[in-house]
Amino acid sequence: MITLQEYCANPCETLSIPYWKAKGMSIPSDMDIVHHSRFREEMAAGRQHSRYFRLIHHLRSVPRPGPAPSGITFAPISADRAGELADMINRSYRHSGIQVTEEEVRGWTNAQVYRPELWIGAFAEETLVGSAIGEFDPEAGEAVIEWLQVLPEYRRRGIAAALVLRTLNAMAPFADFATVSGECDNPTQPETVYRACGFQGDDVWHILR
Repeated sequence: MITLQEYCANPCETLSIPYWKAKGMSIPSDMDIVHHSRFREEMAAGRQHSRYFRLIHHLRSVPRPGPAPSGITFAPISADRAGELADMINRSYRHSGIQVTEEEVRGWTNAQVYRPELWIGAFAEETLVGSAIGEFDPEAGEAVIEWLQVLPEYRRRGIAAALVLRTLNAMAPFADFATVSGECDNPTQPETVYRACGFQGDDVWHILR
């Protein structure tokens, strides 16, 4: 097992997931998770192969969010909107088949890494149209943007970047650094948004099944 000190020295290269998750995770016997520095194309022969970027923000200089996009307001998402949040996540990820239930979303609020100020919603009038869900691991001092989504009909209006910046500003007072990961080949190109908001790095992890 990687030590906390080893992880914090270079989080994105050391593990494919946050430290707190890795402590309780066992990798299935039919899966390999390989950093790009050790990956060879022949490893993927005859296997399902997906790539995930992992980026870091050192939170030393976080830009203040600009004016909200026209018709959009931002506010914390309370736990009693779990059903609405689950529906919005499912509609946002319809292209990839990701589905969550209201019970799962409520369960996230019981995790040791839950911080209510890191659940930020974008609203068009009273309708939830986007959200960022952050977590914080006090042991590692690591904040994570675990979920970022905007409904398809509200994309390309700057909402995703505004959510990221608001989440980073909420994290900065207590976190040492922030990380994020996502699919390299996601058609919505989330990596572009994260980099525009100050995330850095070139670590890619290959998932082979």
